[in-house]
Amino acid sequence: LALAQALAQSQASGPSAPGSSTSSLALAQALARSQASASASKLSASTVSGLSGLPPATTPGTKFALPPLDKRKEATKDDEKRRGKQEEAEEEVPRCHLHKKQNKACKFCKVFYQHQELKSKKIEEQKAAALERLKEGSVANSGKGLSESEKSPLPNLGAFPQVMLDRIQRSDFYNTTISNATMQEVMSTVARTEACDTEVRAEKSLDLEPSPFIMCVYRLMTLQLTEGQLRSLLGSRSPWLRCAAFLYVRLGMHHERYWELMSEALMDNEEFVPFPVRGGDTTTVGQFAEQLLTKDKYCDLALPRIPVAHRKIINKRMVLYAQFRRRYTANCEVLDRFDESGVQVEICSADGEWTPAETVEAPSHRRQCKTLLVRLPEGEEREVSLGMVICPGATFTPANANDLTRSRGRSAEELLEKFEAQQRDAAVASGKDYCKTSGQHTLRVGGVPFVAGVKRKDLETKGNDDAEDEARREAKRSGPSLEHQAKLAAIESKYCAKVGASASGRDRSDGLDGPERMRLG
Repeated sequence: LALAQALAQSQASGPSAPGSSTSSLALAQALARSQASASASKLSASTVSGLSGLPPATTPGTKFALPPLDKRKEATKDDEKRRGKQEEAEEEVPRCHLHKKQNKACKFCKVFYQHQELKSKKIEEQKAAALERLKEGSVANSGKGLSESEKSPLPNLGAFPQVMLDRIQRSDFYNTTISNATMQEVMSTVARTEACDTEVRAEKSLDLEPSPFIMCVYRLMTLQLTEGQLRSLLGSRSPWLRCAAFLYVRLGMHHERYWELMSEALMDNEEFVPFPVRGGDTTTVGQFAEQLLTKDKYCDLALPRIPVAHRKIINKRMVLYAQFRRRYTANCEVLDRFDESGVQVEICSADGEWTPAETVEAPSHRRQCKTLLVRLPEGEEREVSLGMVICPGATFTPANANDLTRSRGRSAEELLEKFEAQQRDAAVASGKDYCKTSGQHTLRVGGVPFVAGVKRKDLETKGNDDAEDEARREAKRSGPSLEHQAKLAAIESKYCAKVGASASGRDRSDGLDGPERMRLG
């Protein structure tokens, strides 16, 4: 524009005009400015294209299209491979051509083995970083540190037993009643069931179908409770609701949260009958939770696998809880000791370590799992179960040695050694009793029992052997008959008759009796 203006001025003024020198100067300045701006625009376009990997800028009228996405990805992969090969070529150090084994005096050996050490160290660092990322991912997936309004993740929901899931989804009761029920309706259904079985007998047939209890647990998993709802369910007054919450945690949640959510319930001493159809044995809620933590099956339902390292930690802690329960019962009888604050006590951790502390307030007035608020020497306040608290007193007497409210009882090391010895004894085979089940499983179809895993011929042989053994034992128990006893007596009198002293000859002069003689035929 400036160049056009200068040309117009020069033409208007003419060659003979007085301002011709001025117009020519303006024309030269305009030409210089136009050349400078053109060179600057070229430089900026080439710089941008070099940085972005795109072609130089085009005029507004022209169209520009990026290469396809596949080609761009292939180019990126090729660049990464090229860079990796360059790094390997740069870092690769040849082996010493003189020695097969390391020679400390050889400079080639020194360089090669130093390179190998650095390479192995780099690989170890990469492995450690990958493990840390996995740990961070597992902790994030476990759901620790959530607020009460946030939903707890259920990473094991996809591992729910498929056979049971198919039976639940085919059930008419589940499809008509449970599948659309809210949390409150599910809780009322669980409280009415008064059983923790996974299967029940149908009303109009002998077939087994999924129980309302397991249907309600699965419905709660599909609802995905929040952290506050789960905590309220774990602290419910009904033992059936608490047991449903334990099974919810064990089936759906991450294994790192098992101990956090279920350890407090291990002290629950409320008695109930969880399986009235299977014998009606009475147990406590704490023992029910312990079975879920230590066993791999719930009734016939396979539970999610717990990693070996985490399983060892749980078993190590669980050996202490039989003693904790006895101490809990004993402390509940002497609650007046803790009515006043400032009582010197000792508390035990889940791993069996004892720490001195003092009470802050009286024990909680809850119906089950009573706790005590204590203050540690560092000033930290902690709420612990009564089963983990002792009040040693000022003086020690021999009577306190057996009092679990005063003494620590058996150490964690002793209890763990006893548990491991029991595990070793249970694993040792004696004779042919190397498998308790011998591969046999009893199935009930329509109320009729069937034995699977063994041949019919073996069953018949086993039945005949059992009958013969029973007859042999019965004959031995009854003893020989009277006729048999009479024959034995006749044989003994004929061949084993003793000869008297008068008929045996002269007596010994020394007054000693000689050897007895008997006639054999």
